[in-house]
Amino acid sequence: MTVLTASSRTVDPRLVRAYRRLLWIYPPGPRRDELLDTLVECAPPGRRRPALRERVNLARHGGRARLGRPNSRGIVVLALFLALAGGFLGAGGTNWLGWQASRPLPVGAEAAEISRTIFPGLTVWGGGDAADVVSQADGEGIEYGYAVSWVRHTTATRDVAAYTAGVRARLEAAGWTVTSVDPPLDQTDVVGAHPGDRAAGFTAARGELGLRFADHYWPGRPAYDGDGNALYYLWQQPPPWLAAVTWLGFLPGAVLAWLLTGWASRRLEASPVMSALATVGAVLAVLCVVPFALLALAGGTGLADESAAASWAGLAFVTAGAAVPFGVLAALVLLVAAAQRPRPRFPRGRRWAATWLGAVRRRSPLAVGLTTVASLLAVLGLYGVVDRHLMPGSCTPSVPAGIVDPPSARMGDRARVFIDARATQDQRNLAEAAIWRGLGGSPEFSGDPRSGGFAGPFCEHGRVRAEAAETLPRYWTVELASPGLFGGLAAETMAMPGVVAVQHF
Repeated sequence: MTVLTASSRTVDPRLVRAYRRLLWIYPPGPRRDELLDTLVECAPPGRRRPALRERVNLARHGGRARLGRPNSRGIVVLALFLALAGGFLGAGGTNWLGWQASRPLPVGAEAAEISRTIFPGLTVWGGGDAADVVSQADGEGIEYGYAVSWVRHTTATRDVAAYTAGVRARLEAAGWTVTSVDPPLDQTDVVGAHPGDRAAGFTAARGELGLRFADHYWPGRPAYDGDGNALYYLWQQPPPWLAAVTWLGFLPGAVLAWLLTGWASRRLEASPVMSALATVGAVLAVLCVVPFALLALAGGTGLADESAAASWAGLAFVTAGAAVPFGVLAALVLLVAAAQRPRPRFPRGRRWAATWLGAVRRRSPLAVGLTTVASLLAVLGLYGVVDRHLMPGSCTPSVPAGIVDPPSARMGDRARVFIDARATQDQRNLAEAAIWRGLGGSPEFSGDPRSGGFAGPFCEHGRVRAEAAETLPRYWTVELASPGLFGGLAAETMAMPGVVAVQHF
């Protein structure tokens, strides 16, 4: 194709196509054709592609034109923050995709080989798979999800120094590289410390697998508390390309957020009320993301181990809490914009009548939609109140028995230990000690059948009669550092008198 300018000179068609592609940055409308004519007219003879300065200029002014409201600087600031938030969430999405392509933790023969290397001839509890990234126990950061494997103490493992040295030698022979060794146990300032207490450990790596071994021996503890154990943590370190994949998602997320902001801004420009509501929603959406963004930006990039992870490596986990409220608020803003009809361009004399008639037409669909949603929420809320609080006996409780480990709980990190309602205090103490021996963390006891939520494990919906609730087992809710620990927890607790069931969820 050949384009002729007003001076009848020939312009390279490749330049015209390049300008046309660049002008897609501008919103749809006649302005694109006007700018194309101007750019072609002003192009020097022989030019085949736009200059860098022209590309930057068109991108800057086209991006601004997308936002509309030419006299407003606030829309630019808001769009920048929304673009940053969208880019951050986009990077979180690509981070999640990157983790899906990474290798899972060893299972089957490979996992058994590692356990045999560390604990030859011993019964090993735990193992299994784990989440890629989890929150640290103190909530201050994130860490790579790890699987814990452990053994009860034997004569060999109680010789902490010798056994740890043997594990280290066997792992090095199997291709592992020891990256750090724990300092000697120092209990100088520990009140009531036993002189025979011993502890040793080290961290190792092989490929993208990280491993930490630890052996603890506490001879001064009562028998029911146990005298420690030997264990190891196994986690998957991020692949080397994950950082690049993560931040590649920032640009499309930011561009999409900018374009949607511009579309909503131009759509709502004729309605100050709707614009104000949309602005409030957009500001709240940005505020949903800010704390998570600061957490990620403040995170370091140090060596991965079982207790810490660089924030970028777990960006999908960090952004999960922000994505839902941000998405809901963004969807509401876009819904308001979609329901708003553009104001027709009337002469000044007819504008007053058109404003009122247009307002009625524009707000009717939105009012109907909001009324429908509010009615649905009210009905669901009323049903929940009636079902859970106003209908005693609406549920027949289902009491678990034995070891309950359904396939749906394969990656579950919690468990419940049920004990008979007639169990004595001593039996409860023994069961709780067994929970700790089985590496169950933060056990929370539910012993009052009259308290809210007590019947939850026995009834999903409805309310149990008071006399029936009195006979239900009491239970502990237990945190699991890794899903595979459930087997060892069940083995320890089911042997205790009064315990009737252990449930994984």
